Amino acid sequence: MRSPYRVGAARCLSYEPAEVEAALALALERAGGLPSLSGEVLLKANLLAPRAPEEAVTTHPALLGALADLILPGAARVTVADSPGYIFVHQWETLFRQTGLDVLREKGVVLRPLIDDGLVEVAVDGLSLSRARVARLFLESDHVVNVAKLKTHVETEMTGCMKNLFGIADTATRKAAHRSPSLERLAQGVIDLFGIREPDFNVLDAVDSMEGDGPSRGRPVRTGWIFAGANALAVDAVASRLMGYENPWKIPLLAAAAGRGMGPRGREEIDLEGSEWGELAHHGFCRSSPRVRWIPTALRGWAHSLVSLRPELDPSLCTGCSICTRVCPVDALTMKSGKPVIDEASCVRCLCCHEMCPEGAMKVRRNWISRLI
Repeated sequence: MRSPYRVGAARCLSYEPAEVEAALALALERAGGLPSLSGEVLLKANLLAPRAPEEAVTTHPALLGALADLILPGAARVTVADSPGYIFVHQWETLFRQTGLDVLREKGVVLRPLIDDGLVEVAVDGLSLSRARVARLFLESDHVVNVAKLKTHVETEMTGCMKNLFGIADTATRKAAHRSPSLERLAQGVIDLFGIREPDFNVLDAVDSMEGDGPSRGRPVRTGWIFAGANALAVDAVASRLMGYENPWKIPLLAAAAGRGMGPRGREEIDLEGSEWGELAHHGFCRSSPRVRWIPTALRGWAHSLVSLRPELDPSLCTGCSICTRVCPVDALTMKSGKPVIDEASCVRCLCCHEMCPEGAMKVRRNWISRLI
């Protein structure tokens, strides 16, 4: 009996258009095929920052273009959109140019800011958020295809299909989620947003992934896969094997999503087509800095302050742009003598400053307990 959680996997060792097209078609076939998509179709990409495709920060234009080619014949319009990191929300043309997406316009694809049509405030029956301001374009498109990028993440350990929908919300909502006193609460905030409208289908770009301290300051690594499936949690669970996770549900975000019934609770519930689980592990993949696994859930909020990663400025790289002070959700940074100073008592260790610093000057510091563990 076939599992309801079917994931298609296909090897893809370069971003050459012909190879991407063939691999995407194979992954989609193995996943059971794309659903019928008509009218206004939104491709929700990961466009975190205006960075070059080879840096593995954003969804690659070759994959988005190949997917658009498959959808365009039956759709009234295909739009690629996202809400990038806080400081880039007014740099759209720069974003589209530097990520390589501007070439998609030649295919008839529309490139737009996700918030172009404004925001809608919605009630959320969540465990972390009670209300959220969400992009109208996301809510009102006839169909949404989630086209994510596989990366490490210094807070949630991995970012894939589940985490990619965090970008549907406005800055204030995302900051509210980042103010969470524990990693578990942050994970629940991500899931709260994901549950507002689950995408019709999910495609994950893991041809080049990001290792190290992602999602913006890690290193690109050729992992060589494209994944596809109707269930985002199932796709992420499969992709986490590339990162070396034997048990994907050890990742707090995936465990929390499974606990809320958003997908499979174990490998046996996933129908993986195109690969064996053991074939997926990428030798030597460097995950993000680990958190404590043995701390009971009830103590995580308390322990978070003891073992979590903290931002630390490298003055030699800092240009004094003050971007970090603008993205901090709790105003824990102030500029003094042209450099940011961190108020340790106010800092919630969300690492937004690390993620958004254009020079990479805000590093990640591990306290002695984290290093010992």
